[in-house]
Amino acid sequence: MNLRCSYCQTMFALSRETILAALGQMEVEGLHHYDAHCPRCRRANSMSRDRLEKAYPGWREALKEMQKQAAKAEKEQAAAVEEKPAEVEAKPVAVKAKAPARSEAAKKPAAAAKASPAPKTEKPSPKGKKPAAGTKSK
Repeated sequence: MNLRCSYCQTMFALSRETILAALGQMEVEGLHHYDAHCPRCRRANSMSRDRLEKAYPGWREALKEMQKQAAKAEKEQAAAVEEKPAEVEAKPVAVKAKAPARSEAAKKPAAAAKASPAPKTEKPSPKGKKPAAGTKSK
């Protein structure tokens, strides 16, 4: 179903799955409108229930079929989860002993020499030149 955002005039589409989920939600909650969010400006565009029902004839049967498939998939997933823990327990896990850490100075001896940079000295300002515009002289 193609829609046009009423705020930014961008065209966007709602898939059949989205329409079916919206109709199912509206049925359960007793709503009269669905908020379709624009992908560009993210504002909600109100879609009437009649318009969604016209876009998806026979949606009640499709919703029941989708719910049956979802219940079947949940049962299969629960059965798969119950079988996996038996396989995991058969494998022992070995833990490696950690080597003692070395100090920072021992790791990088050259870094210690570079750690203290030479102090910077200020250059004297050249005589006879005017200060830059917008700066105050003392």
